[in-house]
Amino acid sequence: MSRLIIVTLLTLIQPFIAAAQNSPGPNEVSIVALIVTSEGETPVSLGVTQTLESLDAQTLTANAPNASQLRSVLKRFTAAAIDTDVALVYYDGTVLRIGDREFVAPGGIELRRPSDLLTRAIPLSAFARATALAANGGAVLVHSSVQNITLIDGVTLVQDAPIARSGTSPILFASSSAAVSLANGLENMVATEGDIDLTEALRALASLDGVSISQQPTRAALLRKITPPVAVVIQNPVAEAAASDEGEAGMALPQVEAPATDPAPAEAETAAATDVASESEPTSDQAEPAAPAPSIDVLKANQDALSRAEKRILQRHLRNLGFYRGLIDGIFGLQTERAISAYQKSVGADVTGVLNGEQLLALSE
Repeated sequence: MSRLIIVTLLTLIQPFIAAAQNSPGPNEVSIVALIVTSEGETPVSLGVTQTLESLDAQTLTANAPNASQLRSVLKRFTAAAIDTDVALVYYDGTVLRIGDREFVAPGGIELRRPSDLLTRAIPLSAFARATALAANGGAVLVHSSVQNITLIDGVTLVQDAPIARSGTSPILFASSSAAVSLANGLENMVATEGDIDLTEALRALASLDGVSISQQPTRAALLRKITPPVAVVIQNPVAEAAASDEGEAGMALPQVEAPATDPAPAEAETAAATDVASESEPTSDQAEPAAPAPSIDVLKANQDALSRAEKRILQRHLRNLGFYRGLIDGIFGLQTERAISAYQKSVGADVTGVLNGEQLLALSE
């Protein structure tokens, strides 16, 4: 009987073993990506986000942030970039210049004097310096589009890649008409098989009409490195199963029969156990009422009280389950809340965006 079970199992899993041998391995390159839009998510920014997520990048999104929010997001991204191989930024919005400095302008910004850019916008070079902090550097991809901003004297609209600056990564600049081409080029590149070299990728994207680049990467970097999975070979599962069911000298293993048992004592023990259980279990009249479920405010307070390390564990588990694609940084924002809601929906629980005690325990194991 045992031989039959082994043979059946090995025969059933053989196709899955073969499929695993032929499937590509995981991406060994750790990537963080920041997606920023001036006036809300666009089809192009959404497409770029999905493309970068297909590279297994941890993505942080900021749609229509004000200057304060954008500084906070950039700070989170910079901290994450230090611990990764490659860092990427995609910005969809207006870039303005005063003198020889370029600025990312939040949507709806009102300018009264050129110096307003210093307090109400973020230098484009700040994003390029953040991506340069990754172990192998990175790049900034810009889709320049004219938003609802009224230009004043001394402020001009940037339409080409700026000059290279020391300590910054390359800035790839796409005009408004080239945005779709840039997104499609990136998507087609990621869809190819095998490793992806960042330098070659930027060179190919910079060759598109309406696209320019500040400089090429100064360090060798890969956006994807595929390691083939370890091959598991079973030559003949039926023969091996048969061999495992025999002794070392090829002789059949002795079959030992289980001793006969008297059913009467077993039935008596079962009856006794049933009597004890029935005596110990309270009747329906004696059952205690169920405690009320904690409120959302209480659950949120418990969740907020978790340490950064504990929150990272939760984010990592949500990511492994396919619900979370953001940064594993222990900061619970909108992306984490959406991931929790998706997880709760998948297990048939109330969708609140806040984990209860049982869910915290399940995602912390």
